[in-house]
Amino acid sequence: MQLICIFITFAGMNATAVKEILHNHQLRITTGRCDVVGLFLKSNYALSAKDLENQLPQYDRVTLYRTLHTFIEKRILHLIPHDGELAYFGFSEDIRQQLTDKQVNATAHHSDHIHFTCTVCGRTECLPEHLVPEVSLPKSYQINEVALLVKGQCQACHE
Repeated sequence: MQLICIFITFAGMNATAVKEILHNHQLRITTGRCDVVGLFLKSNYALSAKDLENQLPQYDRVTLYRTLHTFIEKRILHLIPHDGELAYFGFSEDIRQQLTDKQVNATAHHSDHIHFTCTVCGRTECLPEHLVPEVSLPKSYQINEVALLVKGQCQACHE
């Protein structure tokens, strides 16, 4: 199964479209879930649970973690590889397709691309133009997912 993460420029996405994402994944539409989807839609980089806590202080930690877990189970979000203490999340292929169908400014990033974490500002983002090299293993091994995390300074911090 190949996961895809997506980062979207907020381009006219309204509450109806956010609710449609939840409805299409057989989830009850709640204010909290709508707020979490909306936050991901507005972000141009991966978000951690801590980011959600900071930007949505009206919700307790347990509610946010349950929402993230539910969104992963329902394939709204996927976990982005990261070696730090925090886990980061991005949109799945299912959501990318829904947003593309609605002509939202969305770019797909397949899971075989490199993820980059800035050691200065801490942001994690996809670098879709830079693919992970092909990995060949002995026949007795089966690859489910390949992930590569590169650390350094992002363009903004480097300047």
